Amino acid sequence: MVSKNVFEKIKQSNHIPQLPQVMLKLVKACGNDKVNSEELSHIISADPSLTSKLLQIIGSPFVNLPKEVSNIKTAVVYLGLETIRNIAISSSAMHFFSLSKKLPEFDMARFWYHSYKCGVIARKIALENNFSDPEEFFLGGLLHDIGRLVLMQTFPKEYQTLLQTDSSEKKLLNGEMELFGADTPQISSLLFTHWNLNPLASDAVLFINEPVDKIREEVPYIKTVYMANLLSGPDPMEEIPRLLPLTGIPEDRVGQIAVEAEDEVLRMAKSLGIRLKPGQDSQVEQEIALEIKELSLFYGTLQNLLNAKDIPSVMDIVQKGLKIVFNVPRVFFFLLNGEKTMLTGDCNPGDKNHKIVSRIALPMSNSSSMLVKSLKTGTLQTQFQSTRDADSAISDIRIIRLLETKGGYCIPIASGGRGMGVMVLGVDQELARNLDGNRGLLKLFSKQAGMCLQNIGFNQAYARDMNEKKMEAYATLTDKVVHEINNPIAIIKNYLESLSLKLPDKHPAQDELSVVGEEISRVSVLLEGLSSFSKPKIGGFEVININQLCAGIIEVLKKSILLPRQIQASIRMDSDIPSIKTDRNGLKQVIINLVKNSAEAMKNGGKIELQTRLLPGSAKILIDEKKKISGSIEIRIQDNGPGIAPQIMEKLFEPYNSSKKGKNAGLGLAIVHSIVKELNGRITCDSDSGRGTCFSVCLPITSPNSASVKL
Repeated sequence: MVSKNVFEKIKQSNHIPQLPQVMLKLVKACGNDKVNSEELSHIISADPSLTSKLLQIIGSPFVNLPKEVSNIKTAVVYLGLETIRNIAISSSAMHFFSLSKKLPEFDMARFWYHSYKCGVIARKIALENNFSDPEEFFLGGLLHDIGRLVLMQTFPKEYQTLLQTDSSEKKLLNGEMELFGADTPQISSLLFTHWNLNPLASDAVLFINEPVDKIREEVPYIKTVYMANLLSGPDPMEEIPRLLPLTGIPEDRVGQIAVEAEDEVLRMAKSLGIRLKPGQDSQVEQEIALEIKELSLFYGTLQNLLNAKDIPSVMDIVQKGLKIVFNVPRVFFFLLNGEKTMLTGDCNPGDKNHKIVSRIALPMSNSSSMLVKSLKTGTLQTQFQSTRDADSAISDIRIIRLLETKGGYCIPIASGGRGMGVMVLGVDQELARNLDGNRGLLKLFSKQAGMCLQNIGFNQAYARDMNEKKMEAYATLTDKVVHEINNPIAIIKNYLESLSLKLPDKHPAQDELSVVGEEISRVSVLLEGLSSFSKPKIGGFEVININQLCAGIIEVLKKSILLPRQIQASIRMDSDIPSIKTDRNGLKQVIINLVKNSAEAMKNGGKIELQTRLLPGSAKILIDEKKKISGSIEIRIQDNGPGIAPQIMEKLFEPYNSSKKGKNAGLGLAIVHSIVKELNGRITCDSDSGRGTCFSVCLPITSPNSASVKL
């Protein structure tokens, strides 16, 4: 047994390495934002061997400068401070990694790989958090295991026995304690103190193998180096969830940091001539490079998700990301409806089965469905046609057939513990195994997609809620105003009539009374318009043929409004749409107002098209229950006019929000919105300035309380 006072023995053996002064100066200089190329060149040039090594690296094909470089200053100008800093510090640090060459059992290249990656990640985390002196974090991560090299150099025979017994990290640490009375973190910590480095660096390496819970209350320096060490391990993605309590950095960004660091380490290994796997270099490097490329693409997809504006954008980004990273041929999405009672299907609009998939619905009560199981349990579910059992849902098999693959792979989409839906991937056995081996990435992927869907849903719901509250407030105020004004107007009208009767018919005042009466009548018309907005006149619902109603309205408006303005009107009718149950007069008023609105915007003629159709994807089929849920019809009114100005679009359906002047200006669309709401429908508008406007009115085919139809 070696003496427990191991550090004294290390001192006596003269095996304590000296921290190169160039490295100390570089760390200090690089921590200064004001350092320039002149100062950095001066520091590097003070070490002839480092200068020679650096120029050799700079002249290599890997760096590929456009011209020959013969001095450090020119290299700094070409490559930039950050690149020169990385190469210089790494080259200087190689002094440590050549300490022990006596033990063939020890993989020095892998040791360098882990150490350098730990340093790079520590620096990136420090930069992400805007910590001062990020190079100190780099140094702490880079040299956190230096104690192991010193132990091997001081006690080569004993350490060789240890390596031959078991080279796993846990066994090595236990063996070090038994043989030397101190392990790698303790020796590294003592070395940091001996070098007069930041005391926090000494503590960071001392606590580097403690449980995560013990690190939660530590200072940021210790947390940063701790995280960097675990993220430098063989499977960093699996470590991320348990490291999140130590940082405020988002989960996807932590993963991206690990990927960026891996790429940087591999590039540095090439520039320094380090072979990570002797005898297998080419194949291993290609595999690692491919993995890095895939991970970079993966995190690029996550970044794109953050910029998604709507649900179709999210689905498109997810499908492309899964195709690029895992070569998934097809993805279907099944999202929870507003009532959280069923999953409704959707997929890329360009998919040949889009129309079929968008009509599929699965009730959450269907416990045999693998999609429902996946969402309820929050687990990945896989099923293949060849392994179908008696309890399999018919819907599962049909969905797999639509995927046109051997099986389906379900990934739940959730955010904040709330289920949002399920992604169903088309897979074969090999692809399913590959996905199983990347569960950490898939979980992160689905979580990010869930967050995006949740944010989009929240923003849309918030906008609808705010609009509804605003419209209710307008209606309440309007009712009050109309009521308060109507009373004095009625009194004034009666007084004018009484006064007119008391005067002779040809009295000069009769003309003046007539003018006053006309103005009072005009006020009454304005009030009637306000009443139409606050309380739209909706009669009883009846079964209506939408195509006939729309065609009749257009024929009337052609003669009275459209032709005099040189506006061409066309109609595209879907002959398959069924009759719907709604209020005839209310819907008539909506269509007339929208067509008039378009016509009045086109001063020099133009085109208006009215289209009716079944709203795509609105009708749903409950496959397992063999039932059909009626959908909605859509009436689209599109023109090629000047479009709507952005400032008007922001408050489109609010009263008195219009560029037009005159009687009732700005009330038309507010009234339309109120009527559509009373008809249990919704209205949207899409307009580009200078490119026309399209209004879409969607109405349910049956009333909300209608039962589903048995197939």
